[in-house]
Amino acid sequence: MEVREINRVLVVGAQGVLGALVVRGFKDAGWVVRSAARRPVRGQVHLDLERPESVAAALKKEELVINTVPDPDLRAERHVLEHGGALINVSALPAAVGRSLRAVAGAARGTVLMSAGLAPGLTTVAAADLLRQHPAASELEIVYTISLATPRGPASVDFIHRSLTALARHRTALVPLPGPFGERRCVGFGEGDAGWLGGISEGRIVRQYVCVAERGLHERLLELNDAGAMNELPRSLLASPKPLAERAAGEEPVAHWIASLRAGRRLEARTVECRGDSVHAARSVVVFAKALLDGRRGGGCFQPEEICTLSDIETDLQAAGITVLSHTRPALEGSAVTLGR
Repeated sequence: MEVREINRVLVVGAQGVLGALVVRGFKDAGWVVRSAARRPVRGQVHLDLERPESVAAALKKEELVINTVPDPDLRAERHVLEHGGALINVSALPAAVGRSLRAVAGAARGTVLMSAGLAPGLTTVAAADLLRQHPAASELEIVYTISLATPRGPASVDFIHRSLTALARHRTALVPLPGPFGERRCVGFGEGDAGWLGGISEGRIVRQYVCVAERGLHERLLELNDAGAMNELPRSLLASPKPLAERAAGEEPVAHWIASLRAGRRLEARTVECRGDSVHAARSVVVFAKALLDGRRGGGCFQPEEICTLSDIETDLQAAGITVLSHTRPALEGSAVTLGR
């Protein structure tokens, strides 16, 4: 990436798992980085999202802001929209929160990009590309692959737990995921968060699922779901067994799946693949940052597919170790088998 004077960034939540990786990702890309935290250590900036005065003091219009902290009130985002600058939000927030921000962004001076990580983020851009190829598709099927051994902070664990326990029994679908996952019965996930796709779904049915890399843990989820007891899922099952200080970013396989369907049959699928979810979520933010600044967007609140296409960022994704693959027949022959609710 070409280093320009504008390549300055403030990372909010720099002490968290994702925040620390985002700091490293931008430094590796040649950006000038400032780190912000609620309880800063030496060399960091104080920023407490619950104190508007600290938000106003820390944010500078000439810096891109990356917010990794889930704040339902979106204080930093609203400040940027009102006063100018640019911000990318990659925190674990429900899609409805982002939609509420778009509703008040009509006369914005600043630019905010929501949900611009790996998933959602690159998965959203891949979905938009898939629908351009298959405009007659009536349904989108999305599977997020996760490892419960990967390092993640409390907010990420809360987000996954909330999405799984929202219903006592979710739909399940048999999905031909690529290796090393293979064909799996995947469990419904975050049914209320299809809004991550913004307007690209255009009235289509959107079904989201999750597949846990560890087969034993995934079978445990299926057992709870089949028993109608998913809302009793213990949060401790989703947390890494190691203390945060002992964890390192992993290299677990990732193969997020996005498929277009018509009349119950899969037409084509994309998979977003890499090794290490957290590391590549951070690298995805850097890719979106470049796309946002290169695009010179005006004020407002945007989704990833509104600032770039898959072809726009393909080279940067490959350099970041992320591959988006296409899967067509005969691999997709047959119907999408949907079970449960």
